[in-house]
Amino acid sequence: MPHLGADVAAYVDGQLSASAMHDASVHLETCDDCEKAVRQQRLVKSRMSTVATPGPPAALLASLAGLASAPPVRERWWTRIGRSVPFRAGVVLVSASLAVIATAYAMGGAHDRIGDEVAPPYNRYAAEFDGPSRQRSGDVITAAAMDDLTDFGWACHDVLAGDLRRVSGTYTDDNEVIALQYTDGFARLNLFEQTGVLDADELADFRPEQMAGSEVWVRGGSPMIVTWDDDGTVFTIVTDVGRDRVERAVADLPRSSHERGVGDRVGEGLDRMSSWMGAA
Repeated sequence: MPHLGADVAAYVDGQLSASAMHDASVHLETCDDCEKAVRQQRLVKSRMSTVATPGPPAALLASLAGLASAPPVRERWWTRIGRSVPFRAGVVLVSASLAVIATAYAMGGAHDRIGDEVAPPYNRYAAEFDGPSRQRSGDVITAAAMDDLTDFGWACHDVLAGDLRRVSGTYTDDNEVIALQYTDGFARLNLFEQTGVLDADELADFRPEQMAGSEVWVRGGSPMIVTWDDDGTVFTIVTDVGRDRVERAVADLPRSSHERGVGDRVGEGLDRMSSWMGAA
């Protein structure tokens, strides 16, 4: 049987015919290239499965339901103005605008933590870092495959912190974790990425800090361990570089801003509202 090629996605989704699925399974037993392509497709699907579309909040529906309330009637000279169609239309328009902005601000501040709770094996990562320098055991990820993973939301950068260059990448822990190694020839930095959100119960030895405007958890010592989650992905850094370079590395990776301005929050909230309104 020839290579799977464009049928990789159909095989992972189970959309091939029964005979084609059988032939593909037999082929995968002897073809490393196709087997790695299938594993990469499954990893991409697991990453995309963490993305959820928020539904309309109850606060917005309640605000819109109350927009038709008439202003109180006053027997004064401005009563005639209040009863005029242009004035009432203006009041409704302003009220609606304020309600939408307020709801967008609230939605922009609500960051949903998507995915199952995970606890990276921090002690094992530290022990392996202190052991003999070697490439981590696992299936090697080619440079081309890492470019594809980056396009699908995984941060497999060639360089971190300005001068730490990627020297290897592997799938580890039953292909659930992407492990990347960086070095400048002297210092090292190991980066681990996996789907999910941090299990807070496993962070007793860590302290919360701010790095590059992001909320992270830090365990000091040698090596230093820094971990955080963002948009359904858990990032863990294990390194012996200085704190300033760790902060630069964190800044290069996806992260949640600790403090955002009103404009940023309203903008993000409007984006979320547009996503479900467009799907309606």
